[in-house]
Amino acid sequence: MKRTVRLNFEFPREEYPYLKMMCADMGVSFKDFATDLLMKEIEDYEDCILAKKAQKRLEKMDRSENISIEDAFESSGWGDEE
Repeated sequence: MKRTVRLNFEFPREEYPYLKMMCADMGVSFKDFATDLLMKEIEDYEDCILAKKAQKRLEKMDRSENISIEDAFESSGWGDEE
């Protein structure tokens, strides 16, 4: 089974020459440019989802149960480095 899929989409005709020139100036193929751009958007979307989940968890936390960073280091054994 192939690990890739072919994507086809419409692009404005008047912008296409600029896209080709930009890719040529950058020294990348359109395929590589489009793939990198789409992958970055996917990663940014995933980061946004994770940030929203983290924010919801923080809102549900009981802040009275928080401990100081010093206490966290001590309980983890990280404060013992000498």
